Amino acid sequence: MGTSRDKRLPLQNLEPSPAPPPMLEQRMLPGSPRGKLPQEQLTRTPRVQSPVPVQSTCPYCGNHIITAITPVPGVLTWLLCTGILLSGCFLGCCLIPFYVDSLMDVIHLCPVCQQELFHYKRL
Repeated sequence: MGTSRDKRLPLQNLEPSPAPPPMLEQRMLPGSPRGKLPQEQLTRTPRVQSPVPVQSTCPYCGNHIITAITPVPGVLTWLLCTGILLSGCFLGCCLIPFYVDSLMDVIHLCPVCQQELFHYKRL
């Protein structure tokens, strides 16, 4: 009369729970911080055949981005500067190639993490 049969405790599951799937490990170089790509992948920047911004996936941050471009002096710029200087223009005309973006190389940067992704070379 003191206890009710309706108040039963649920049976505990005695079966072991399934093991979680194993974590995939990235191969890291010794001494490199976690979350960074190995150094041999970071040093190689592929050559893109476009001086205009391109759509890409950043290998550093993993975002789908449109690259930001930055013109930098390259071989063509320096050759034109030297050619103008040797032709007799000494009063600063040899600096004109450094102000014309279509004569300079282009570096493609990730707008999120500011890492260099590609390098377009005119020559």
